[in-house]
Amino acid sequence: MLTVVPKAAAVGLLAVLVMGGGLCPRSSPGPDDDQTGLYAYIRREGSGSAMYVANREGSIFNQIGLGLSPPLNPTDGVSLSPERWRVVFAMPDVAGGNNDIFVVNRDGTALLDLTQTPDTNETVPDWSRAGNSIAYEADGDIWIVRTDGSGKRQVTQTPGIAEADPSWSPDGARIVYTLNPDSPNSDIEAINVDTLERVPIAADANYDEYTPSWSPSGTRIAFAARPLTGSAMGEEVDVSVINIDGTGRRNVTHAQGDVLCLGPAWAPDESRLAFRGTRRGETNSDIYEISPAGEGLRPLVYTTQASETYVDWR
Repeated sequence: MLTVVPKAAAVGLLAVLVMGGGLCPRSSPGPDDDQTGLYAYIRREGSGSAMYVANREGSIFNQIGLGLSPPLNPTDGVSLSPERWRVVFAMPDVAGGNNDIFVVNRDGTALLDLTQTPDTNETVPDWSRAGNSIAYEADGDIWIVRTDGSGKRQVTQTPGIAEADPSWSPDGARIVYTLNPDSPNSDIEAINVDTLERVPIAADANYDEYTPSWSPSGTRIAFAARPLTGSAMGEEVDVSVINIDGTGRRNVTHAQGDVLCLGPAWAPDESRLAFRGTRRGETNSDIYEISPAGEGLRPLVYTTQASETYVDWR
């Protein structure tokens, strides 16, 4: 069973993080960044949202685009570039309609709309660790685009079947994603972006499997799993890990419904997983971290008046 840190203690941890780093990041990644990397996340409060970047040591904590007009309003998905200086995210276009995919520097400069497709809603971008491409979901298919907005290409073309939640392999050759995310039984599948060959990764008929994250070493996939049978049907969502060949599947969080756990993201050294957790009976979610072995649960970002959602760790 997942043991959850009391809320008061978690808020104290966040306060230490803020006091340690203030609101001004270093101008470029420094030595502390390489200890445990940086994580980016979206915070929603009331009708607005904001995007933050921080590290576990507390020496970096900043809101991206603070003071911009109009303000950034990130919605669905956030991902750091390999050098951790730029961020890609989904946000409504200038007309306030559907989401486009944007990139921006950590200091709020060089905001760029990559997709510029007012008639299409685009979400959940993931920046390739190879550095040159971004994957995202658009109207139920996976697309890729270069980081300057050129070379847009549709990867999956499956009428009647939806794909979502893309995550790149470390070498940039494949993308893992959720297959049929809105069906009663979603699965995890990978596709080669050149040959378009598809390979199933996690397809247990007793579970919904979704929001995959490819490990930095390329050997494992983390994902959320929800049982479709038994007493826990629809009441539990846990983070699981599986080897890329489909073996070694195991439940990491064992939350037993006390916390709904989804959207995992690997730490750069694979020693930890961050994930979005929503406590039973609460509407706001927070960001936790845990080892892939299911040990050392702690809050990563935990507040009382807001909801922390999408998270990436590089």
